[in-house]
Amino acid sequence: MKLIGEEKLLFADEISKTNMFEWTQKRTFVLTDKNIYNIHKKSIKRTIGIHEIGGLTKTIPPSKSLEFTVHVPAKYDYRFISNRRDQILDMIKRVFIIHHKKNCPVFCVTSKNLKDFTTTEKDMNKQVSRFPLAEYRNMQEDLLDALSTPGV
Repeated sequence: MKLIGEEKLLFADEISKTNMFEWTQKRTFVLTDKNIYNIHKKSIKRTIGIHEIGGLTKTIPPSKSLEFTVHVPAKYDYRFISNRRDQILDMIKRVFIIHHKKNCPVFCVTSKNLKDFTTTEKDMNKQVSRFPLAEYRNMQEDLLDALSTPGV
């Protein structure tokens, strides 16, 4: 709690992060009202501001993976695996709406993993983006619709 200061803690759990070498690493994933934190042991490895998020991608059946990627267009993406993925994504979408006053774009892919849909640090250095194409956007994931007030 000392690491996040005055921010409101919304979610914290140990999950797996997949790095650019395809290795998974246990990390503490923390979501606050302002940021997502990747914490290893007692130090923050990365902070992603909610305002920096460009979208989310998740695997769907027939894939059996519970992967998701947090897209950070100005930097590089983060790829995670969690049994609580849907709960995490729902909370990120809600915080995104509060910050941006619009839906967080969610992309769904049937790939076995999200390697081809996650921009790594190496990709950024080569100016390569793996942000999903619009055809993968799943409007059913939207929490807001044009006719209703958000139930955030």
